[in-house]
Amino acid sequence: MHYYFTKYPYLQYPFKDFDGQYFGFSVPPELLVREFYERFKIVPKTFFDCGAATGEIVYRAEKIGLKATGIDIKKFPYQNENLKKLFVDGKIQIKSILDCEPIKADLVFCNGILTYLTESELPRALNKFTNCKMLVAIHNTTEDEVAAKKQGDILPTFNQPRLIKPNDWWIEKFIQNGFDTEYNGKTRCFYSTPKTR
Repeated sequence: MHYYFTKYPYLQYPFKDFDGQYFGFSVPPELLVREFYERFKIVPKTFFDCGAATGEIVYRAEKIGLKATGIDIKKFPYQNENLKKLFVDGKIQIKSILDCEPIKADLVFCNGILTYLTESELPRALNKFTNCKMLVAIHNTTEDEVAAKKQGDILPTFNQPRLIKPNDWWIEKFIQNGFDTEYNGKTRCFYSTPKTR
């Protein structure tokens, strides 16, 4: 079993890209809402998916009652009418986080997107999230590369990532850019809250 299937035991779903069928690995919105509630003792109302891909997570967030939106830099083939509607209605837009206005959402989820930025772009991107209550980021780190290599796997990605860095490096970058941050080894996510809150 590939490393990704053990790293992301909580949500795996098939999706189509223009060159074939793949598996997506993510965190279900229900789990993110639970983590949010643990920290703030309230349920989030708004959700933003930075790196929404096919729209699966935005769709699932809507189904549990969140006002959900998102972006992705690439347009994937539509999988079904439910997901297509998110793009047609403008709930998911095709654009870079660097081109967005500051994001106003209770809960923001970044699935891998931060690793595709350059180190000089990262502060600009993180600045877009200072109006959120909680930013959850999940992505490959050097620890993941080592763990995957031990079992004979490589970590395939859609694009060439630029920032595969250790967990501590990421925590320091979040802190330098105005977030209180912790890494949760169980969910393999970075949980960050703006220091101004």
